[in-house]
Amino acid sequence: MKKWVCLFFLLLTALTGCSLPGRGEDAPDSDYYFYYIDQTKTELIKAAYIPEKETTEYMIQDFMKLLNNKEHKEDDISLLPEDVEITTHSVYDGVLNLDFSKEYLRMDAAREVLVRAGVVKIFAQLPDIQYVKFQVDSKPFLDSNKKPIGIMNEESFLESSGENLNSYQEDDMTLYFASEDGEKLVKEERKVYFDRNVPLETVVVEQLLKGPKSDASPTLPPGAKIVSVTATDGICYVNFGRSFVEEALPLKEELPIYSIVNSLIDTCRVEKVQLSIEGITDVTYGEKMNFDQFYEKNKELIDERKEVGKQ
Repeated sequence: MKKWVCLFFLLLTALTGCSLPGRGEDAPDSDYYFYYIDQTKTELIKAAYIPEKETTEYMIQDFMKLLNNKEHKEDDISLLPEDVEITTHSVYDGVLNLDFSKEYLRMDAAREVLVRAGVVKIFAQLPDIQYVKFQVDSKPFLDSNKKPIGIMNEESFLESSGENLNSYQEDDMTLYFASEDGEKLVKEERKVYFDRNVPLETVVVEQLLKGPKSDASPTLPPGAKIVSVTATDGICYVNFGRSFVEEALPLKEELPIYSIVNSLIDTCRVEKVQLSIEGITDVTYGEKMNFDQFYEKNKELIDERKEVGKQ
C-alpha cells in the first residue's frame, strides 16, 4: 500500500461553507476539518472547515453534500470517487451509520482505506459522534477477510509524525484490560489501522495505553511513556519510563503486567515478554512482579465469561 501524509495549509478561501487553506503552508487552527486526496492518490489533504451552523445534524448534512458533490480544491481530488455517494445516514447512541452506494466496492484496496480514513476523520470530529460505521448498499461493509469492519473513530487510524510518509495497514488485535472489580482480565477484540513502519508490538502497547473502548477498566497509567519495544527470537522486550511504576493504577499487581504479556502473545508472534524501566530489569513491580524474568501468557487471570466484541 502506498504511503500517506497529511499536509497542512494557511491561505484561506471561502467555498460552500468551507475555509480551504492554500497548498504549501500549515493549516490554520480550526475546530473542524475537511479532507481531500492529492493527485497521486496517496495523501490526505487537510483543510479547515467553518460551518454556518455548529450543530451535529447540520454538519453531517453539509459534509455529506460536500462529499457527494465531489468537492475539491485546486489540483486535489475529491475524497469519494465520481460514482460513489453516501445515500443515507442515521445516528444512534453516538454512532453515525453511513450507507454508501454499491459502487463503493469497486475501489481498489489502497484507495478504499484512504477514503475510509478521510471519511471517518471528517465525521468523528463532530459533536455527539463518537464512532462511524460503514454500510454499502444497506449491508455491513466487510474487510478482506469477509468480516464486518465495525465502528471506527479517528484513533482507528494511527499516524506517525515527522517527514517520513506513512502507509496504513490493518490488523486484528486481542487486548486485555481489567474487569470492573479489578480482579480479572477481560478480552477485547479491536481492529486497528496503523503506520506499517511502526512495529505491531509497539502498536499493541500504545493501544493498551489508550485504554478500553468497553466498560472494562484500564490497566496502564495514561501518562506512562514507552521508551522502546523490540522483539527477537520470540521474545518481546518492553521498556517503559519511570511513570509506569510511579503512576501505577490501584489494581491487583498482576493485572497490568499480564495485560501487556497476554495482549502481545495473543496478537504478535512472540512467546515471552520481558519488561524494564529505563532499560533496568532489576525492578519489582508491586510486591512480587520481578522484571528480571520472562513472562508467559497467564490464562488463569482471564475472565472467560466476559469477552468484549470487536471494536
